[in-house]
Amino acid sequence: MARGGFGGRSLAAMLLLGLAVGWLLARHTYKPQAQPRVPLSARISAAERAVTPAVVTIDVDSRGRRGRLLHSQGSGLIVDAHGYIITNRHVIRDGARIAVRTDTGSAHHLYYAHLVGADPDTDLALLKIKAAHPLPFAPLAASDNLAVGDWVVAVGSPFGLANTVTAGIVSAVHRVMDPRQQFETFIQTDAPINPGNSGGPLVNLSGQVVGINTAIYTEGSGYQGIGFALPSDLVRQIYPELLHRGQVTRGSLGVYFESSLDPAIRRIYHIANGVPLTQVAASGPAAKAGLKPGDVITMLNGQRVADAAVLMRDVEFYPVGRTIRVGYTRKGQYHSAELRVANRAQLFPSAAGWAATRKHSAPFRPPTDFGMVLETAPGGKGVRVLGVVPGSFADEMGVNAGDLILQLNRQDVHSRNQWERTAAGLHPGSDVAMLLHRRDDSGAVSRWLVGGTIPPPLEGHP
Repeated sequence: MARGGFGGRSLAAMLLLGLAVGWLLARHTYKPQAQPRVPLSARISAAERAVTPAVVTIDVDSRGRRGRLLHSQGSGLIVDAHGYIITNRHVIRDGARIAVRTDTGSAHHLYYAHLVGADPDTDLALLKIKAAHPLPFAPLAASDNLAVGDWVVAVGSPFGLANTVTAGIVSAVHRVMDPRQQFETFIQTDAPINPGNSGGPLVNLSGQVVGINTAIYTEGSGYQGIGFALPSDLVRQIYPELLHRGQVTRGSLGVYFESSLDPAIRRIYHIANGVPLTQVAASGPAAKAGLKPGDVITMLNGQRVADAAVLMRDVEFYPVGRTIRVGYTRKGQYHSAELRVANRAQLFPSAAGWAATRKHSAPFRPPTDFGMVLETAPGGKGVRVLGVVPGSFADEMGVNAGDLILQLNRQDVHSRNQWERTAAGLHPGSDVAMLLHRRDDSGAVSRWLVGGTIPPPLEGHP
């Protein structure tokens, strides 16, 4: 018993000594530093305060087909102290009267605005108001460093409720809503964006404007967790064009290409970088320089072209009429040529006309080509498919480049115009059936019947 008692007292003493030594070591060797943390709510509030004075509500009155007065609302952002306001083109539509309301919390002012310029391809418009004093404004910041998961704040006037603030994260970047609109790539966010938010800013937690809220994805009439904003880097390119010219003049090489390539295709065709051409416009700069479908553009003025986004960006704002050196590969051999950049609107008037008539004030309708590049076949013997956008409705149905469309929903199709008229009556949820002629590798021709149901729309009316 004496032995056991001695062991218990010794163990207790050792434990106390160990605790004391541990406490002294901790006291003298570890000094935790207090890390000040700003609550997320405080950062959101600070971001909102930085831009709200520059956010405006836009009221538009216009006349309908029968002279009926139509009223719509949206948002805008003052980007210059002299009263220049960025908004969406679909907000102002063909407005006979455009009124702008500012709301600083303590004061409200009403101005009438005039349209400086608009760009249908990006759905942007520039307004101007006259004020007796410099106006608060929010400059457009860089958006290229945005990453998925970043917190963002949307500010605007949904349903006419001025200075409404919602928050969420960046869900995706470089999102393409409609493959036919090659100049629009979006920031996708789950920050609630509702009707009336269009034209308002998307802001990071530093209070910097990184986008202009433009569209929502919906199967009904309201917000369902997916919103889209034009990145401010794109808006900063468009703004000076609208300011000085009232419109955007875009360059073109006269080529068609896929907006994106599946990695498997790049591996199979050994395309490490570059943009393979699916078609070359007969009267365009590329055709005149000898480029052909299947060529892969890899260089522009000595700079590497990694993908279609780089090609579009570099050519879009290249001065029309100026010469550009294009490097490309054909069957593994490198070639180069000098091309004189053409005016895209003149080279592809049908594309420009389609963009100009697009209205986001109504539910977005899928393009009547379903993601295909089409032309009337020689002799009016159908509509030839020149290319199919990966992931499009046509791609999902199994349409291939080179197919000849003979019928759409049992109606004979003899021309591109007839195709447009027949397809114009279709809408999301409509069944589609197409009769195709297809030539295989051996030259044999067969008939194919493909079909599907048009998927839910992207609605561009926040």
